[in-house]
Amino acid sequence: MSERRYKILFFIPNLQQGGAERQILELVTRLPSRFEPVLCVWQDVVHYSEYLPRDLRVHVLGVDRMGRKGLGRLVEVLRQERPDILHSYRDKANLFARLAARRVPVPIVLTGVRNRAIGLPYLATEWYLSRRTDRVLTNSEGVRRELVHWARVSPDKVQVIHNFIDGERFHPPSPEERVAARARFKLADDDLAVLVPGRVSLQKHHMGLARALARMKKRGRLASNVRVLLAGRERDRLYSWLFPRWASWLGVNESLVRLGTVKDMPTLYHAADVLVLPSLWEGLPNVVLEGQASALPAVVSHAANVDKIVLDGVTGFEVPTFDGPALANALERIVDVGTPARQEMGRKGREHVMASFSPERVLRETVALYDALIAEKGLSPCAE
Repeated sequence: MSERRYKILFFIPNLQQGGAERQILELVTRLPSRFEPVLCVWQDVVHYSEYLPRDLRVHVLGVDRMGRKGLGRLVEVLRQERPDILHSYRDKANLFARLAARRVPVPIVLTGVRNRAIGLPYLATEWYLSRRTDRVLTNSEGVRRELVHWARVSPDKVQVIHNFIDGERFHPPSPEERVAARARFKLADDDLAVLVPGRVSLQKHHMGLARALARMKKRGRLASNVRVLLAGRERDRLYSWLFPRWASWLGVNESLVRLGTVKDMPTLYHAADVLVLPSLWEGLPNVVLEGQASALPAVVSHAANVDKIVLDGVTGFEVPTFDGPALANALERIVDVGTPARQEMGRKGREHVMASFSPERVLRETVALYDALIAEKGLSPCAE
């Protein structure tokens, strides 16, 4: 008799740049050997190629959008793989995973909700579909509250498991790494680099950030050496079109550096002095975890800090969501405290996130859930 390997089929739209995409690969690479991971996507887009294990079996449904065709192909993948666990990530994938599992029964069905402001179609169907789900997993207390309050998911169905943070990959820079990173992003020695990581979208509130910068400029508090590094793809077309025009009208374009999509985030964190995320809503933002692990102090909105990644006044500053004057004040404070104080905030930030969001704890909680559900379903522990 040999030890059985439990097959887990992970289902996500694609592997484009984003927190959920990176987290699913972090999990796949860390699973104990008794689990056999298989990945299914409907779009052949891979941003995080360095995380993708070479021996990972990947199914590509080959559709731009899930619909009847995509659902049919997913059903065929389930019939072929016969997984013990179906674990989906993101709203549309969660919907179609559970529809497919009705045609091809899967012993354990898990869904992953990673962000707030859940879409209306998902809200309308989640109460019913969650009854056919063993657990609805989320990475944030804020998302858990939204699922229970708005989607009416039973509280005992929802479980919070935080994101991984790789403290070896995301670490404070050595002096040499710092110099090389600053040179790569063409920053002068006296430039103060304010990093804003995240796609250009309503959610990330770039227009609010521009308005805060304009307030600073009007008060004579926006120094000429401040460089605001915008790192992220232009996701929302209308918002991406409006934002530069809004920034130009406010007179702050000269402070903005548009980097677009950046693959090498560790180097970008090494180049920066401060991380800013003024989002209107978030789950558990990976960029804040990574930035703090890289010893960057952070200025974040309350919406981006529901899970207390940033300790206000200790590892950075938290401001009320959608409060432009408060954001401007916090930016002025983080600039004014000086380099030694920012470095101390960053040091404490790394200590905090590595203690609270360690990969070992997150993996332990995830595997414990898998094992508990396997035992609950009575799946055989052995195979011939």
